[in-house]
Amino acid sequence: MVIEKVLLVYNPKAGNGIFAGNLDKVIAAFQRKKKLIVPVRIDQGIKLDQIFKNAGNFSKVIAAGGDGTVHAVVGAMVENGVDIPLALLPAGTANDLAHYFGIPTQFKKMLDIATSGKRVRMDVGMANGRPFVNVLAAGVMVDASQKTDPVAKNTFGLAAYYIKALSELPKLHPIPVKITLPDEVIEAEMNAILILNGRGAGGLKSVAPQSVIDDGLLEVLLVHNVPFVNWGTLALSILTGQHENSEFLSFYSTPSIRIEAEEDLVTDLDGEAGMPLPVDISVLHRRIEICVPREYGVEDEE
Repeated sequence: MVIEKVLLVYNPKAGNGIFAGNLDKVIAAFQRKKKLIVPVRIDQGIKLDQIFKNAGNFSKVIAAGGDGTVHAVVGAMVENGVDIPLALLPAGTANDLAHYFGIPTQFKKMLDIATSGKRVRMDVGMANGRPFVNVLAAGVMVDASQKTDPVAKNTFGLAAYYIKALSELPKLHPIPVKITLPDEVIEAEMNAILILNGRGAGGLKSVAPQSVIDDGLLEVLLVHNVPFVNWGTLALSILTGQHENSEFLSFYSTPSIRIEAEEDLVTDLDGEAGMPLPVDISVLHRRIEICVPREYGVEDEE
C-alpha cells in the first residue's frame, strides 16, 4: 500500500505558541486517513525552497502559523512551480487569509477542514517577481508589523500592531507618487497605498470589503494626504468597515499596477519586508488550490 505524504510547515512561535502543543493531534488525524505527516519547523534556518524543490512526493501541504508562515509557504510553492492543495491551520496573530475563507480558530474544526474540507482556487499577487498572499503596502507606517516586538505581538495580539502604528503617526507625511493603472495614471501626494488580494490586512477584516480572491483583480486603496486631526476618525471608520465613502480614500480594481516615487518609500508584503520602488504588481489568476470549509461559497452558488 502506498502511503500519501503530507508536508506540514509550522511556526512553533506563531501567536502564543499553542500549535506546537497540538502537533501530535495533527499527526494522528492524518494517520487515521492513511497519510503520513512530514513536519518542517519554519524558524530553524530551513530554506523552504530546498523543501519545495522535491515537493512532488507530497499530496498536500499544510501551513500552520500566521500570515507570515502562509506567505513563506505560498511563495515557495509559486517560485518552485508546485501546485498541490494547501491547508491552513491559523495559529498566528492576524490570520487574514484564514478569515477570508471562514476557517475557524478552534483546533478541531480547522483540522477537519485540513483533512476533509472542499477545495477552491485563489489568486496570488506578484510584486517585482515576488509572490504575496494578502497585501502589498507602501507608506511611512506600513512597516509597523515588522517593527512590532515579537514578544508583545504574541502577548497582546493585534493590539500590539495598532499600538506600534499609533507610535509612528508623528512621522506621517505625504509622499508624491506616480501610480500607473492599465487605463489611468495618477500623480498625487499619498500617505499610504494598499494593494489587496483579499479583503483584510493586519487583522482588519474589511479593508476592501468588495474584494474577491479568485477574480484575477487586485483591490487598490489609496490613502490621500490626511490632515492629522482627521486620522482618529478615519482610523475608526477603517476599524469598523465604514470607510468606503471617506473623502481621504480612493478605491480601484485592477489586474496590474505600477508604483513609483522619488522619495524612498517603505514597502511590506504580508507583514514582511518588501522591496524598494518602483514596483510592478500583477496577478497569478487562481494559482493556488486551498482547503476551505464545506459551506464556503454556498450562498454565492445559489
